[in-house]
Amino acid sequence: MKLKTLIIDDHSASIALLVSLLVDHCTCLSATTGQEGIELFAEAHKSGEPFDVVLLDILMPDLDGIETLKRIRKIELADREVQLFGKREGLTRIIMQTSSDNPQDFMDSYLKGRCNGFIQKLYSKEEIVEKVLGKGHRFI
Repeated sequence: MKLKTLIIDDHSASIALLVSLLVDHCTCLSATTGQEGIELFAEAHKSGEPFDVVLLDILMPDLDGIETLKRIRKIELADREVQLFGKREGLTRIIMQTSSDNPQDFMDSYLKGRCNGFIQKLYSKEEIVEKVLGKGHRFI
Protein backbone atom coordinates (compact mmCIF):
# COMPACT_ATOMS: atom_id res chain seq x y z
CA MET A 1 0.00 0.00 0.00
CA LYS A 2 1.32 3.44 -0.92
CA LEU A 3 1.74 6.11 1.73
CA LYS A 4 -0.51 9.15 1.43
CA THR A 5 2.00 11.99 1.25
CA LEU A 6 1.64 15.77 1.24
CA ILE A 7 4.48 17.83 -0.21
CA ILE A 8 4.51 21.52 0.75
CA ASP A 9 7.14 23.51 -1.12
CA ASP A 10 7.08 26.89 -2.84
CA HIS A 11 9.17 25.59 -5.75
CA SER A 12 7.23 23.52 -8.28
CA ALA A 13 10.49 21.94 -9.51
CA SER A 14 11.17 20.59 -6.00
CA ILE A 15 7.67 19.16 -5.85
CA ALA A 16 8.07 17.51 -9.26
CA LEU A 17 11.40 16.00 -8.20
CA LEU A 18 9.96 14.59 -4.97
CA VAL A 19 6.93 13.14 -6.75
CA SER A 20 9.20 11.44 -9.30
CA LEU A 21 11.40 9.99 -6.53
CA LEU A 22 8.45 8.74 -4.49
CA VAL A 23 6.10 7.51 -7.21
CA ASP A 24 6.71 3.83 -6.40
CA HIS A 25 6.02 4.29 -2.69
CA CYS A 26 3.59 7.18 -2.27
CA THR A 27 0.45 8.80 -3.52
CA CYS A 28 1.44 12.46 -3.46
CA LEU A 29 -0.58 15.63 -3.19
CA SER A 30 1.15 18.99 -3.18
CA ALA A 31 0.80 22.60 -2.15
CA THR A 32 2.95 25.57 -3.09
CA THR A 33 2.13 27.67 -0.01
CA GLY A 34 1.97 26.94 3.67
CA GLN A 35 -1.66 28.02 3.85
CA GLU A 36 -2.66 25.76 0.96
CA GLY A 37 -0.84 22.88 2.64
CA ILE A 38 -2.62 23.52 5.94
CA GLU A 39 -5.98 23.51 4.16
CA LEU A 40 -5.23 20.20 2.39
CA PHE A 41 -4.00 18.71 5.65
CA ALA A 42 -7.09 19.86 7.58
CA GLU A 43 -9.42 18.54 4.91
CA ALA A 44 -7.76 15.10 4.91
CA HIS A 45 -7.67 15.01 8.72
CA LYS A 46 -11.34 15.95 9.01
CA SER A 47 -12.36 13.33 6.44
CA GLY A 48 -10.73 10.58 8.49
CA GLU A 49 -8.15 9.90 5.80
CA PRO A 50 -5.12 11.78 7.13
CA PHE A 51 -1.74 11.97 5.46
CA ASP A 52 0.84 9.40 6.50
CA VAL A 53 3.74 11.74 5.75
CA VAL A 54 4.23 15.45 5.13
CA LEU A 55 7.38 16.74 3.44
CA LEU A 56 7.61 20.40 4.38
CA ASP A 57 10.03 23.02 3.12
CA ILE A 58 11.31 25.29 5.90
CA LEU A 59 12.12 28.35 3.80
CA MET A 60 8.95 29.63 2.14
CA PRO A 61 7.63 33.17 1.67
CA ASP A 62 4.65 34.44 3.65
CA LEU A 63 4.01 31.45 5.91
CA ASP A 64 7.29 29.62 6.53
CA GLY A 65 7.63 25.92 7.15
CA ILE A 66 8.04 26.18 10.91
CA GLU A 67 4.79 28.14 11.30
CA THR A 68 3.06 25.76 8.89
CA LEU A 69 4.33 22.83 10.96
CA LYS A 70 2.98 24.36 14.18
CA ARG A 71 -0.44 24.92 12.62
CA ILE A 72 -0.58 21.37 11.27
CA ARG A 73 0.23 19.96 14.70
CA LYS A 74 -2.46 22.20 16.22
CA ILE A 75 -5.03 20.65 13.87
CA GLU A 76 -3.99 17.16 14.93
CA LEU A 77 -3.93 17.94 18.63
CA ALA A 78 -7.24 19.80 18.65
CA ASP A 79 -9.22 16.58 18.95
CA ARG A 80 -6.95 14.54 21.19
CA GLU A 81 -4.83 14.99 24.24
CA VAL A 82 -1.17 14.18 23.71
CA GLN A 83 1.36 14.33 26.51
CA LEU A 84 4.40 16.47 25.82
CA PHE A 85 6.83 13.80 26.93
CA GLY A 86 4.64 10.76 26.38
CA LYS A 87 4.08 8.71 23.29
CA ARG A 88 3.15 10.66 20.21
CA GLU A 89 1.55 7.84 18.31
CA GLY A 90 -1.09 8.74 15.82
CA LEU A 91 0.53 11.98 14.69
CA THR A 92 1.48 12.38 11.06
CA ARG A 93 5.18 11.95 10.36
CA ILE A 94 6.47 15.34 9.25
CA ILE A 95 9.87 15.63 7.64
CA MET A 96 11.31 19.08 7.19
CA GLN A 97 13.31 19.67 4.04
CA THR A 98 15.62 22.57 3.53
CA SER A 99 18.62 23.99 1.76
CA SER A 100 19.41 25.97 4.92
CA ASP A 101 22.29 24.98 7.14
CA ASN A 102 21.10 27.16 10.01
CA PRO A 103 20.98 25.02 13.18
CA GLN A 104 18.23 27.27 14.58
CA ASP A 105 15.87 26.16 11.78
CA PHE A 106 16.39 22.56 12.83
CA MET A 107 15.92 23.29 16.53
CA ASP A 108 12.79 25.38 15.96
CA SER A 109 11.27 22.67 13.78
CA TYR A 110 11.88 20.05 16.43
CA LEU A 111 11.15 22.00 19.59
CA LYS A 112 8.36 24.30 18.42
CA GLY A 113 6.69 22.07 15.88
CA ARG A 114 7.57 18.51 16.83
CA CYS A 115 8.82 17.45 13.44
CA ASN A 116 10.00 13.87 13.00
CA GLY A 117 13.15 14.51 11.04
CA PHE A 118 15.02 16.52 8.48
CA ILE A 119 16.46 16.06 5.06
CA GLN A 120 18.92 18.45 3.47
CA LYS A 121 18.13 19.47 -0.10
CA LEU A 122 19.94 18.10 -2.62
CA TYR A 123 19.11 14.59 -1.59
CA SER A 124 19.39 11.28 -3.37
CA LYS A 125 16.48 9.01 -4.16
CA GLU A 126 17.71 6.58 -1.52
CA GLU A 127 17.82 9.28 1.17
CA ILE A 128 14.33 10.59 0.52
CA VAL A 129 12.74 7.15 0.18
CA GLU A 130 14.44 6.02 3.41
CA LYS A 131 13.13 9.05 5.31
CA VAL A 132 9.61 8.84 3.91
CA LEU A 133 9.31 5.13 4.58
CA GLY A 134 10.51 5.72 8.14
CA LYS A 135 13.78 3.86 7.88
CA GLY A 136 16.00 6.87 8.55
CA HIS A 137 16.77 8.71 11.79
CA ARG A 138 13.67 10.09 13.45
CA PHE A 139 13.51 12.53 16.33
CA ILE A 140 10.08 11.50 17.63
